[in-house]
Amino acid sequence: MAEQVAALVGTAAPPREPLRRRLVWLTLFRLVLVTVLLGGTAVVGWRQARSADDIGAAVYGLILATYAGSLAVALLLRGARRLGAAAAVHLLVDVLLAAGLVALTGRSESVFLFMFLLAIVNGAILLGRRGAAAVLLLSLAVYAVTLWSGRHLRGVPGTTLWAHAAAFVATAALATYLAEQLRSTGERLAARESDLADVTALHGAIVQSVSSGLLTVDPRGRITFLNRAGEEITGLAGAQVTGRPVAATLPGFTEAVRRGETGWTNARGERLMLGFSRFPLLGQGGRDLGSAVIFQDLTALRAMEERVQRSERLADLGRVAAGLAHELRNPLASMAGSVELLAGSEGLRASDQRLMAIVLKEAARLETLVARFLDYTRPEPPRLSPHDLAQVAGEVAEVFAADPSAARVALRRDLRPVTVPCDPDQLRQVLWNLLLNAAQALQPGGPGGTISLRCGPDGERGARLEVEDDGPGVAEADRARLFTPFFTTKAGGTGLGLATVHRIVEAHGGSVEVEAAAPHGARFTVRLPGAASAAPPAPGPVAAE
Repeated sequence: MAEQVAALVGTAAPPREPLRRRLVWLTLFRLVLVTVLLGGTAVVGWRQARSADDIGAAVYGLILATYAGSLAVALLLRGARRLGAAAAVHLLVDVLLAAGLVALTGRSESVFLFMFLLAIVNGAILLGRRGAAAVLLLSLAVYAVTLWSGRHLRGVPGTTLWAHAAAFVATAALATYLAEQLRSTGERLAARESDLADVTALHGAIVQSVSSGLLTVDPRGRITFLNRAGEEITGLAGAQVTGRPVAATLPGFTEAVRRGETGWTNARGERLMLGFSRFPLLGQGGRDLGSAVIFQDLTALRAMEERVQRSERLADLGRVAAGLAHELRNPLASMAGSVELLAGSEGLRASDQRLMAIVLKEAARLETLVARFLDYTRPEPPRLSPHDLAQVAGEVAEVFAADPSAARVALRRDLRPVTVPCDPDQLRQVLWNLLLNAAQALQPGGPGGTISLRCGPDGERGARLEVEDDGPGVAEADRARLFTPFFTTKAGGTGLGLATVHRIVEAHGGSVEVEAAAPHGARFTVRLPGAASAAPPAPGPVAAE
Protein backbone atom coordinates (compact mmCIF):
# COMPACT_ATOMS: atom_id res chain seq x y z
CA MET A 1 0.00 0.00 0.00
CA ALA A 2 2.93 2.33 0.64
CA GLU A 3 3.99 1.84 -2.99
CA GLN A 4 0.47 2.82 -4.10
CA VAL A 5 0.65 6.04 -2.07
CA ALA A 6 4.06 6.82 -3.51
CA ALA A 7 2.80 6.14 -7.04
CA LEU A 8 -0.19 8.43 -6.54
CA VAL A 9 2.07 11.18 -5.17
CA GLY A 10 4.50 11.06 -8.12
CA THR A 11 7.47 13.44 -8.18
CA ALA A 12 5.72 16.66 -7.22
CA ALA A 13 7.25 16.70 -3.76
CA PRO A 14 8.42 19.76 -1.85
CA PRO A 15 12.15 20.42 -1.49
CA ARG A 16 13.97 17.77 0.51
CA GLU A 17 15.14 19.77 3.51
CA PRO A 18 11.69 21.28 4.35
CA LEU A 19 10.16 17.83 3.77
CA ARG A 20 12.60 16.27 6.22
CA ARG A 21 11.78 18.85 8.89
CA ARG A 22 8.04 18.36 8.40
CA LEU A 23 8.37 14.59 8.65
CA VAL A 24 10.29 14.88 11.91
CA TRP A 25 7.77 17.21 13.53
CA LEU A 26 4.70 15.29 12.31
CA THR A 27 6.18 12.01 13.50
CA LEU A 28 6.79 13.45 16.96
CA PHE A 29 3.28 14.93 17.01
CA ARG A 30 1.76 11.54 16.09
CA LEU A 31 3.67 9.70 18.79
CA VAL A 32 2.46 12.14 21.45
CA LEU A 33 -1.10 12.04 20.12
CA VAL A 34 -1.23 8.26 19.96
CA THR A 35 0.20 7.88 23.42
CA VAL A 36 -2.48 10.21 24.84
CA LEU A 37 -5.49 9.13 22.77
CA LEU A 38 -5.14 5.36 22.86
CA GLY A 39 -5.80 5.43 26.58
CA GLY A 40 -9.10 7.13 25.76
CA THR A 41 -9.76 4.47 23.15
CA ALA A 42 -9.60 1.78 25.83
CA VAL A 43 -12.06 3.73 28.01
CA VAL A 44 -14.52 4.09 25.12
CA GLY A 45 -14.24 0.39 24.38
CA TRP A 46 -15.02 -0.53 27.95
CA ARG A 47 -18.10 1.70 27.94
CA GLN A 48 -19.38 -0.23 24.92
CA ALA A 49 -19.34 -3.37 27.09
CA ARG A 50 -16.55 -5.07 25.24
CA SER A 51 -14.06 -7.31 26.95
CA ALA A 52 -11.34 -5.34 28.62
CA ASP A 53 -8.83 -7.95 27.59
CA ASP A 54 -9.89 -7.74 23.93
CA ILE A 55 -9.78 -3.93 23.98
CA GLY A 56 -6.44 -3.88 25.80
CA ALA A 57 -4.84 -6.31 23.38
CA ALA A 58 -6.11 -4.32 20.40
CA VAL A 59 -4.96 -1.01 21.90
CA TYR A 60 -1.52 -2.35 22.72
CA GLY A 61 -1.24 -3.83 19.27
CA LEU A 62 -2.19 -0.52 17.71
CA ILE A 63 0.36 1.32 19.86
CA LEU A 64 3.08 -1.12 18.85
CA ALA A 65 2.13 -0.88 15.21
CA THR A 66 2.20 2.93 15.37
CA TYR A 67 5.61 2.94 17.05
CA ALA A 68 6.91 0.43 14.51
CA GLY A 69 5.69 2.60 11.65
CA SER A 70 7.27 5.69 13.22
CA LEU A 71 10.53 3.78 13.61
CA ALA A 72 10.40 2.83 9.94
CA VAL A 73 9.92 6.48 9.03
CA ALA A 74 12.87 7.46 11.24
CA LEU A 75 15.09 4.87 9.56
CA LEU A 76 14.08 6.09 6.12
CA LEU A 77 14.87 9.67 7.14
CA ARG A 78 18.51 8.73 7.58
CA GLY A 79 18.89 8.45 3.81
CA ALA A 80 18.60 11.65 1.76
CA ARG A 81 17.17 9.69 -1.22
CA ARG A 82 14.42 7.97 0.79
CA LEU A 83 12.40 10.99 1.85
CA GLY A 84 9.60 10.18 -0.60
CA ALA A 85 9.31 6.64 0.74
CA ALA A 86 9.43 7.96 4.31
CA ALA A 87 6.56 10.36 3.56
CA ALA A 88 4.51 7.54 1.99
CA VAL A 89 5.08 5.27 5.01
CA HIS A 90 4.21 8.10 7.38
CA LEU A 91 0.88 8.82 5.63
CA LEU A 92 0.06 5.11 5.39
CA VAL A 93 0.64 4.73 9.14
CA ASP A 94 -1.62 7.75 9.76
CA VAL A 95 -4.45 6.22 7.71
CA LEU A 96 -4.09 2.79 9.28
CA LEU A 97 -3.95 4.33 12.75
CA ALA A 98 -7.17 6.23 12.05
CA ALA A 99 -8.80 3.03 10.76
CA GLY A 100 -7.72 1.10 13.83
CA LEU A 101 -9.05 3.76 16.20
CA VAL A 102 -12.35 3.97 14.33
CA ALA A 103 -12.71 0.18 14.29
CA LEU A 104 -12.13 -0.03 18.04
CA THR A 105 -14.44 2.85 18.98
CA GLY A 106 -17.72 2.38 17.11
CA ARG A 107 -16.80 2.64 13.44
CA SER A 108 -19.23 5.13 11.85
CA GLU A 109 -20.13 6.45 15.28
CA SER A 110 -16.54 6.73 16.47
CA VAL A 111 -15.33 9.99 17.94
CA PHE A 112 -11.98 9.38 16.25
CA LEU A 113 -13.19 9.89 12.68
CA PHE A 114 -11.22 13.14 12.78
CA MET A 115 -8.05 11.07 12.63
CA PHE A 116 -8.78 10.49 8.92
CA LEU A 117 -9.04 14.25 8.55
CA LEU A 118 -5.67 14.71 10.29
CA ALA A 119 -4.14 12.17 7.90
CA ILE A 120 -5.48 14.12 4.92
CA VAL A 121 -4.11 17.37 6.37
CA ASN A 122 -0.73 15.65 6.90
CA GLY A 123 -0.75 14.55 3.26
CA ALA A 124 -1.30 18.14 2.13
CA ILE A 125 1.41 19.42 4.48
CA LEU A 126 3.96 16.84 3.39
CA LEU A 127 3.31 16.35 -0.31
CA GLY A 128 0.98 19.14 -1.39
CA ARG A 129 -1.99 18.66 -3.70
CA ARG A 130 -1.09 15.15 -4.81
CA GLY A 131 -0.42 14.07 -1.26
CA ALA A 132 -3.84 15.31 -0.10
CA ALA A 133 -5.58 13.58 -3.04
CA ALA A 134 -3.75 10.31 -2.44
CA VAL A 135 -4.54 10.26 1.28
CA LEU A 136 -8.18 11.26 0.56
CA LEU A 137 -8.72 8.29 -1.78
CA LEU A 138 -6.89 5.96 0.57
CA SER A 139 -8.90 7.20 3.58
CA LEU A 140 -12.24 6.74 1.75
CA ALA A 141 -11.25 3.23 0.72
CA VAL A 142 -9.96 2.24 4.16
CA TYR A 143 -13.01 3.76 5.89
CA ALA A 144 -15.32 1.80 3.61
CA VAL A 145 -13.36 -1.39 4.25
CA THR A 146 -13.53 -0.73 7.98
CA LEU A 147 -17.32 -0.41 7.88
CA TRP A 148 -17.71 -3.41 5.58
CA SER A 149 -15.40 -5.68 7.60
CA GLY A 150 -17.49 -5.09 10.72
CA ARG A 151 -20.73 -5.72 8.83
CA HIS A 152 -21.70 -2.21 9.77
CA LEU A 153 -22.05 -0.76 6.31
CA ARG A 154 -25.74 -1.66 5.77
CA GLY A 155 -26.83 -0.19 9.08
CA VAL A 156 -25.31 3.23 8.41
CA PRO A 157 -27.68 5.83 6.98
CA GLY A 158 -26.73 7.10 3.58
CA THR A 159 -26.72 10.66 4.77
CA THR A 160 -24.11 9.79 7.38
CA LEU A 161 -21.85 8.18 4.80
CA TRP A 162 -22.27 11.11 2.47
CA ALA A 163 -21.59 13.54 5.30
CA HIS A 164 -18.40 11.71 6.25
CA ALA A 165 -17.27 11.53 2.62
CA ALA A 166 -18.07 15.22 2.15
CA ALA A 167 -16.08 16.04 5.30
CA PHE A 168 -13.13 14.09 3.91
CA VAL A 169 -13.34 15.87 0.55
CA ALA A 170 -13.85 19.32 2.11
CA THR A 171 -10.90 18.75 4.43
CA ALA A 172 -8.74 17.68 1.50
CA ALA A 173 -9.76 20.76 -0.52
CA LEU A 174 -9.20 23.18 2.36
CA ALA A 175 -5.93 21.55 3.39
CA THR A 176 -4.72 21.60 -0.21
CA TYR A 177 -5.56 25.28 -0.55
CA LEU A 178 -3.87 26.19 2.71
CA ALA A 179 -0.85 24.03 1.91
CA GLU A 180 -0.48 25.65 -1.52
CA GLN A 181 -0.79 29.10 0.04
CA LEU A 182 1.79 28.13 2.65
CA ARG A 183 4.10 26.76 -0.02
CA SER A 184 3.70 29.86 -2.20
CA THR A 185 4.30 32.14 0.79
CA GLY A 186 7.33 30.08 1.77
CA GLU A 187 8.75 30.32 -1.73
CA ARG A 188 8.27 34.08 -1.80
CA LEU A 189 9.82 34.37 1.63
CA ALA A 190 12.74 32.18 0.56
CA ALA A 191 13.19 34.36 -2.51
CA ARG A 192 13.18 37.51 -0.36
CA GLU A 193 15.62 35.92 2.06
CA SER A 194 17.85 34.94 -0.86
CA ASP A 195 17.71 38.50 -2.23
CA LEU A 196 18.44 39.89 1.23
CA ALA A 197 21.33 37.47 1.66
CA ASP A 198 22.72 38.50 -1.76
CA VAL A 199 22.41 42.19 -0.93
CA THR A 200 23.97 41.62 2.49
CA ALA A 201 26.82 39.62 0.96
CA LEU A 202 27.37 42.31 -1.68
CA HIS A 203 27.33 45.03 0.96
CA GLY A 204 29.78 43.09 3.10
CA ALA A 205 32.06 42.43 0.13
CA ILE A 206 32.07 46.11 -0.83
CA VAL A 207 32.73 47.30 2.71
CA GLN A 208 35.46 44.72 3.29
CA SER A 209 37.12 45.31 -0.08
CA VAL A 210 37.53 49.08 0.03
CA SER A 211 41.08 50.23 0.64
CA SER A 212 39.97 52.80 3.22
CA GLY A 213 39.31 51.94 6.84
CA LEU A 214 35.67 52.08 7.97
CA LEU A 215 34.74 52.35 11.65
CA THR A 216 31.16 52.67 12.94
CA VAL A 217 30.29 53.77 16.45
CA ASP A 218 26.90 53.65 18.23
CA PRO A 219 25.45 56.70 20.05
CA ARG A 220 27.13 55.59 23.28
CA GLY A 221 30.59 55.64 21.72
CA ARG A 222 31.02 51.86 21.36
CA ILE A 223 32.54 50.32 18.24
CA THR A 224 30.03 48.36 16.17
CA PHE A 225 32.08 47.55 13.05
CA LEU A 226 35.64 47.70 11.71
CA ASN A 227 36.40 46.53 8.18
CA ARG A 228 39.45 44.63 6.96
CA ALA A 229 41.37 47.73 5.82
CA GLY A 230 40.65 49.34 9.21
CA GLU A 231 42.07 46.26 10.93
CA GLU A 232 45.27 46.54 8.89
CA ILE A 233 45.66 50.25 9.63
CA THR A 234 44.84 50.12 13.35
CA GLY A 235 46.56 46.79 14.01
CA LEU A 236 43.44 45.45 15.80
CA ALA A 237 40.97 42.73 14.84
CA GLY A 238 37.34 43.71 14.30
CA ALA A 239 36.05 40.95 16.58
CA GLN A 240 38.46 42.14 19.26
CA VAL A 241 37.19 45.73 19.34
CA THR A 242 33.45 45.28 18.63
CA GLY A 243 31.37 46.46 21.56
CA ARG A 244 34.24 48.28 23.26
CA PRO A 245 34.43 52.06 23.80
CA VAL A 246 36.33 53.74 21.01
CA ALA A 247 38.09 56.14 23.40
CA ALA A 248 39.62 53.28 25.42
CA THR A 249 40.28 50.94 22.48
CA LEU A 250 41.86 53.48 20.11
CA PRO A 251 43.53 56.16 22.28
CA GLY A 252 43.75 59.51 20.55
CA PHE A 253 41.61 58.37 17.63
CA THR A 254 38.68 60.68 18.41
CA GLU A 255 40.92 63.73 18.67
CA ALA A 256 42.65 62.75 15.42
CA VAL A 257 39.29 62.53 13.65
CA ARG A 258 38.43 66.08 14.70
CA ARG A 259 41.64 67.41 13.11
CA GLY A 260 40.87 65.82 9.74
CA GLU A 261 44.48 64.81 8.94
CA THR A 262 47.17 64.15 11.49
CA GLY A 263 49.76 61.69 12.69
CA TRP A 264 48.50 58.74 14.77
CA THR A 265 50.23 55.74 16.33
CA ASN A 266 48.49 52.39 15.83
CA ALA A 267 48.47 49.30 18.08
CA ARG A 268 51.72 48.01 16.48
CA GLY A 269 53.52 51.22 17.43
CA GLU A 270 53.70 52.46 13.83
CA ARG A 271 53.44 56.20 13.31
CA LEU A 272 51.04 56.85 10.45
CA MET A 273 49.71 59.93 8.71
CA LEU A 274 45.94 59.43 8.49
CA GLY A 275 43.18 61.38 6.77
CA PHE A 276 39.68 61.22 8.29
CA SER A 277 36.12 61.85 7.16
CA ARG A 278 33.26 61.54 9.66
CA PHE A 279 29.51 61.48 9.01
CA PRO A 280 26.44 60.62 11.12
CA LEU A 281 24.42 57.41 10.69
CA LEU A 282 20.67 58.06 10.56
CA GLY A 283 17.87 55.50 10.59
CA GLN A 284 14.22 55.82 9.65
CA GLY A 285 12.67 59.07 10.80
CA GLY A 286 16.10 60.57 11.40
CA ARG A 287 16.81 58.27 14.34
CA ASP A 288 20.42 58.57 15.54
CA LEU A 289 22.30 55.31 14.92
CA GLY A 290 25.73 56.68 15.77
CA SER A 291 28.45 57.77 13.38
CA ALA A 292 30.87 56.36 10.84
CA VAL A 293 34.50 57.30 10.21
CA ILE A 294 36.32 56.67 6.94
CA PHE A 295 40.10 56.91 7.34
CA GLN A 296 43.01 56.39 4.97
CA ASP A 297 46.70 55.78 5.47
CA LEU A 298 48.32 58.78 3.78
CA THR A 299 51.85 57.99 4.99
CA ALA A 300 53.13 56.76 1.62
CA LEU A 301 51.33 59.54 -0.24
CA ARG A 302 52.81 62.27 1.96
CA ALA A 303 56.26 60.66 1.68
CA MET A 304 55.91 60.65 -2.11
CA GLU A 305 54.86 64.30 -2.06
CA GLU A 306 57.90 65.08 0.07
CA ARG A 307 60.15 63.26 -2.41
CA VAL A 308 58.62 65.18 -5.29
CA GLN A 309 59.15 68.47 -3.47
CA ARG A 310 62.71 67.48 -2.68
CA SER A 311 63.31 66.63 -6.32
CA GLU A 312 61.94 70.01 -7.33
CA ARG A 313 64.23 71.72 -4.86
CA LEU A 314 67.17 69.72 -6.21
CA ALA A 315 66.33 70.80 -9.74
CA ASP A 316 66.33 74.41 -8.60
CA LEU A 317 69.65 73.84 -6.82
CA GLY A 318 71.05 72.34 -9.98
CA ARG A 319 70.26 75.46 -11.93
CA VAL A 320 71.72 77.63 -9.16
CA ALA A 321 74.84 75.42 -9.08
CA ALA A 322 75.51 76.09 -12.76
CA GLY A 323 75.67 79.81 -12.05
CA LEU A 324 77.71 79.32 -8.90
CA ALA A 325 80.30 77.29 -10.80
CA HIS A 326 81.02 80.26 -13.06
CA GLU A 327 80.41 83.09 -10.62
CA LEU A 328 82.35 81.65 -7.67
CA ARG A 329 84.96 79.17 -8.77
CA ASN A 330 86.66 81.26 -11.44
CA PRO A 331 86.92 84.47 -9.38
CA LEU A 332 87.88 82.41 -6.36
CA ALA A 333 90.72 80.76 -8.27
CA SER A 334 91.94 84.17 -9.44
CA MET A 335 91.81 85.56 -5.91
CA ALA A 336 93.61 82.56 -4.44
CA GLY A 337 96.33 82.73 -7.13
CA SER A 338 96.85 86.43 -6.58
CA VAL A 339 97.15 85.99 -2.80
CA GLU A 340 99.68 83.20 -3.30
CA LEU A 341 101.78 85.47 -5.51
CA LEU A 342 101.61 88.27 -2.96
CA ALA A 343 102.54 85.85 -0.19
CA GLY A 344 105.78 85.09 -2.04
CA SER A 345 106.78 88.74 -2.17
CA GLU A 346 109.76 89.94 -0.11
CA GLY A 347 109.52 92.33 2.72
CA LEU A 348 106.08 91.27 3.99
CA ARG A 349 105.44 91.69 7.65
CA ALA A 350 104.51 88.72 9.76
CA SER A 351 100.99 90.08 10.27
CA ASP A 352 100.49 90.37 6.49
CA GLN A 353 101.64 86.81 5.93
CA ARG A 354 99.26 85.60 8.65
CA LEU A 355 96.32 87.44 7.02
CA MET A 356 97.21 86.01 3.61
CA ALA A 357 97.33 82.50 5.09
CA ILE A 358 93.84 83.01 6.52
CA VAL A 359 92.57 84.14 3.10
CA LEU A 360 94.10 81.11 1.40
CA LYS A 361 92.63 78.79 4.05
CA GLU A 362 89.12 80.24 3.71
CA ALA A 363 89.39 80.18 -0.08
CA ALA A 364 90.25 76.48 0.07
CA ARG A 365 87.33 75.93 2.42
CA LEU A 366 85.01 77.77 0.07
CA GLU A 367 86.33 75.74 -2.87
CA THR A 368 85.62 72.53 -0.95
CA LEU A 369 82.09 73.69 -0.13
CA VAL A 370 81.37 74.56 -3.76
CA ALA A 371 82.79 71.22 -4.92
CA ARG A 372 80.63 69.29 -2.46
CA PHE A 373 77.60 71.30 -3.49
CA LEU A 374 78.27 70.53 -7.16
CA ASP A 375 78.76 66.85 -6.34
CA TYR A 376 75.36 66.85 -4.65
CA THR A 377 73.54 68.56 -7.47
CA ARG A 378 75.31 66.64 -10.25
CA PRO A 379 75.30 63.04 -8.98
CA GLU A 380 76.74 60.27 -11.06
CA PRO A 381 74.40 57.30 -11.64
CA PRO A 382 75.47 54.34 -9.49
CA ARG A 383 77.31 51.55 -11.26
CA LEU A 384 75.52 48.54 -9.87
CA SER A 385 77.24 45.21 -9.44
CA PRO A 386 76.91 42.44 -6.80
CA HIS A 387 78.93 43.22 -3.67
CA ASP A 388 78.99 41.94 -0.10
CA LEU A 389 77.86 44.86 2.06
CA ALA A 390 79.58 43.37 5.10
CA GLN A 391 82.95 43.68 3.33
CA VAL A 392 82.25 47.27 2.22
CA ALA A 393 81.08 48.25 5.71
CA GLY A 394 84.11 46.58 7.30
CA GLU A 395 86.52 48.54 5.11
CA VAL A 396 84.83 51.84 6.00
CA ALA A 397 84.84 50.93 9.69
CA GLU A 398 88.61 50.26 9.62
CA VAL A 399 89.33 53.65 8.04
CA PHE A 400 86.91 55.45 10.36
CA ALA A 401 88.43 53.88 13.47
CA ALA A 402 91.78 55.52 12.59
CA ASP A 403 90.21 58.93 11.91
CA PRO A 404 90.77 61.66 14.57
CA SER A 405 86.98 62.28 14.76
CA ALA A 406 86.59 58.76 16.20
CA ALA A 407 89.23 59.19 18.91
CA ARG A 408 86.69 59.14 21.77
CA VAL A 409 84.26 56.74 20.11
CA ALA A 410 83.84 53.01 20.75
CA LEU A 411 82.83 51.40 17.44
CA ARG A 412 80.86 48.14 17.69
CA ARG A 413 80.34 46.01 14.61
CA ASP A 414 77.75 43.36 13.77
CA LEU A 415 78.33 42.62 10.10
CA ARG A 416 76.57 39.66 8.52
CA PRO A 417 77.34 38.84 4.88
CA VAL A 418 74.67 39.93 2.40
CA THR A 419 75.13 40.50 -1.33
CA VAL A 420 73.09 43.05 -3.26
CA PRO A 421 73.68 45.08 -6.43
CA CYS A 422 75.25 48.40 -5.45
CA ASP A 423 77.96 50.93 -6.20
CA PRO A 424 80.59 50.26 -3.47
CA ASP A 425 82.24 53.68 -3.82
CA GLN A 426 78.96 55.52 -3.31
CA LEU A 427 78.00 53.25 -0.39
CA ARG A 428 81.35 53.96 1.23
CA GLN A 429 80.45 57.64 1.01
CA VAL A 430 77.04 56.89 2.60
CA LEU A 431 78.57 54.96 5.49
CA TRP A 432 81.32 57.52 6.04
CA ASN A 433 78.78 60.36 6.26
CA LEU A 434 76.57 58.40 8.66
CA LEU A 435 79.50 57.41 10.91
CA LEU A 436 80.87 60.95 10.89
CA ASN A 437 77.40 62.34 11.67
CA ALA A 438 77.08 59.90 14.61
CA ALA A 439 80.52 60.85 15.96
CA GLN A 440 79.69 64.56 15.74
CA ALA A 441 76.37 63.95 17.52
CA LEU A 442 78.19 62.75 20.66
CA GLN A 443 78.81 65.44 23.29
CA PRO A 444 81.92 67.48 22.28
CA GLY A 445 84.59 67.42 24.93
CA GLY A 446 82.76 64.74 26.89
CA PRO A 447 83.70 61.16 27.64
CA GLY A 448 82.73 60.05 24.12
CA GLY A 449 80.18 57.39 23.35
CA THR A 450 79.38 54.27 21.40
CA ILE A 451 78.50 53.85 17.74
CA SER A 452 77.03 50.55 16.52
CA LEU A 453 77.43 49.55 12.88
CA ARG A 454 75.18 46.69 11.75
CA CYS A 455 74.68 45.00 8.41
CA GLY A 456 72.52 42.05 7.39
CA PRO A 457 69.68 40.70 5.25
CA ASP A 458 66.37 42.57 5.14
CA GLY A 459 63.39 40.50 4.05
CA GLU A 460 63.82 37.84 1.40
CA ARG A 461 66.32 39.53 -0.94
CA GLY A 462 67.12 43.00 0.39
CA ALA A 463 69.83 44.27 2.75
CA ARG A 464 69.89 46.59 5.74
CA LEU A 465 72.58 48.93 7.09
CA GLU A 466 72.24 50.54 10.51
CA VAL A 467 74.31 53.21 12.23
CA GLU A 468 73.25 53.87 15.81
CA ASP A 469 74.73 56.19 18.43
CA ASP A 470 73.95 56.85 22.09
CA GLY A 471 74.09 60.64 21.78
CA PRO A 472 71.28 63.09 22.51
CA GLY A 473 69.22 61.92 19.51
CA VAL A 474 67.26 63.90 16.96
CA ALA A 475 64.33 66.09 17.91
CA GLU A 476 60.98 65.01 16.51
CA ALA A 477 60.51 68.37 14.80
CA ASP A 478 63.88 68.06 13.00
CA ARG A 479 63.40 64.58 11.54
CA ALA A 480 61.23 65.73 8.64
CA ARG A 481 63.91 68.21 7.50
CA LEU A 482 66.98 66.14 8.35
CA PHE A 483 67.73 65.15 4.73
CA THR A 484 67.00 68.61 3.31
CA PRO A 485 70.04 70.33 1.77
CA PHE A 486 71.68 72.97 3.99
CA PHE A 487 69.66 71.98 7.05
CA THR A 488 71.95 71.25 9.97
CA THR A 489 71.83 71.28 13.76
CA LYS A 490 75.63 71.36 14.19
CA ALA A 491 77.75 74.45 14.49
CA GLY A 492 79.87 74.77 11.37
CA GLY A 493 77.96 72.05 9.50
CA THR A 494 77.20 72.39 5.79
CA GLY A 495 73.90 70.49 5.81
CA LEU A 496 74.93 68.42 2.77
CA GLY A 497 76.17 65.18 4.35
CA LEU A 498 72.79 63.56 5.12
CA ALA A 499 71.26 65.08 1.99
CA THR A 500 73.96 63.31 -0.03
CA VAL A 501 73.23 60.06 1.83
CA HIS A 502 69.57 60.36 0.94
CA ARG A 503 70.28 61.09 -2.70
CA ILE A 504 72.66 58.11 -3.11
CA VAL A 505 70.33 55.66 -1.38
CA GLU A 506 67.37 56.77 -3.50
CA ALA A 507 69.50 56.35 -6.63
CA HIS A 508 70.01 52.72 -5.54
CA GLY A 509 66.22 52.27 -5.25
CA GLY A 510 66.40 52.07 -1.45
CA SER A 511 65.29 54.16 1.51
CA VAL A 512 66.86 55.75 4.57
CA GLU A 513 65.03 56.39 7.85
CA VAL A 514 65.93 57.89 11.19
CA GLU A 515 64.33 56.94 14.49
CA ALA A 516 65.03 57.20 18.17
CA ALA A 517 67.23 54.52 19.69
CA ALA A 518 66.80 52.97 23.13
CA PRO A 519 67.35 54.32 25.72
CA HIS A 520 68.51 57.45 23.87
CA GLY A 521 70.38 58.43 20.74
CA ALA A 522 69.50 58.01 17.06
CA ARG A 523 69.47 55.13 14.61
CA PHE A 524 69.82 55.60 10.85
CA THR A 525 68.58 52.63 8.81
CA VAL A 526 69.43 52.19 5.13
CA ARG A 527 67.45 49.56 3.19
CA LEU A 528 68.61 48.40 -0.22
CA PRO A 529 66.64 46.19 -2.61
CA GLY A 530 67.83 42.84 -3.89
CA ALA A 531 68.65 41.89 -7.47
CA ALA A 532 65.00 41.16 -8.42
CA SER A 533 63.63 44.44 -7.10
CA ALA A 534 66.52 46.85 -7.66
CA ALA A 535 65.17 49.85 -9.51
CA PRO A 536 67.26 51.51 -12.20
CA PRO A 537 68.99 54.58 -10.83
CA ALA A 538 67.02 57.75 -11.37
CA PRO A 539 69.12 60.55 -12.86
CA GLY A 540 69.40 63.58 -10.63
CA PRO A 541 69.27 67.18 -11.74
CA VAL A 542 72.19 68.14 -13.94
CA ALA A 543 74.00 71.45 -13.75
CA ALA A 544 76.14 72.50 -16.65
CA GLU A 545 79.27 74.45 -15.97
